[in-house]
Amino acid sequence: MERNKGKTSKGIILVLILLTISLSILLYFTYNEYLEYNNILKDNKELNSKINILNKEYTKELDIKKELEYNENTLNNIEEEIIKLKEEVFSLASKLEDKITNSESNYKIAYLTFDDGPYLSTDEVLDILDKYKVKATFFTIGLDKDICYDNNNYSCAETYKKEVDLGHTIANHTYTHAIFRGLYNSTTSFISDVKRQETLIEERTGVKTNIVRFPGGSSTARGLKESIINELRNLGYGWADWTANDGDGGYLPNTTVAWNNFTNSINENIEVVLFHDYSNITISILPKAIEYLQDNNYILLPLFYNSIKVNK
Repeated sequence: MERNKGKTSKGIILVLILLTISLSILLYFTYNEYLEYNNILKDNKELNSKINILNKEYTKELDIKKELEYNENTLNNIEEEIIKLKEEVFSLASKLEDKITNSESNYKIAYLTFDDGPYLSTDEVLDILDKYKVKATFFTIGLDKDICYDNNNYSCAETYKKEVDLGHTIANHTYTHAIFRGLYNSTTSFISDVKRQETLIEERTGVKTNIVRFPGGSSTARGLKESIINELRNLGYGWADWTANDGDGGYLPNTTVAWNNFTNSINENIEVVLFHDYSNITISILPKAIEYLQDNNYILLPLFYNSIKVNK
């Protein structure tokens, strides 16, 4: 019996040892799996974090792409928007002209116009106008403008586009301005010069202008005036002379004479002021002239085809 009891005890001990070993092995593998699981979780967290970062970056890129597309569309449509805005301004200006003409408004209008450019000095004029937030009209010619007439070291070819981009009205003053060299030989010679300048303006700016000023004024055309006007009308052009000036188209000795000429000529409720953007004297009095007009209740605007100051 005692021998059997000994055998039983040894059996139990052996079983316990085997169980212990089995549990140890199980625990070992379970712990390793646990560690591996934790590592997987950790890796997943890092991966998720990277995915979140990538998602955020992708979202940013999408936002940037959308913004770029929006800006690109805006740029593509900006010229159309500018045209619409100008049309709205000109429509309001036309209504204001009617009110002024009918004595229904205390406001007055002054159309600043600059002839014979562009010159290198035109940039100074543009800077002054920009400072005062004023838009004007530039009656341009084409001859000798690729090389600036007032400084042969520079080109004035880009100034046409600059005038348009800044919101000014660009107008036609014939290509050559050759008053005494064949421009007024015939209606055909005049109209050909107008068409040549029309082509240049459109090529340089994309704008097809519809306002002309006769070099020297419409009276310079003499007996050809009515014939030229008829042809201009057929081409869709209006024409504009001027009602005020500082005398810079002729001999102008100093700023005092220019200022007196200018102020003495301002006497209408709707003025078309003639200046030349080559004149240093005009440029020197221009800020004061703008302030003078504004102080006297003038609104300064660029000319437009439907203005009553543009003859059709």
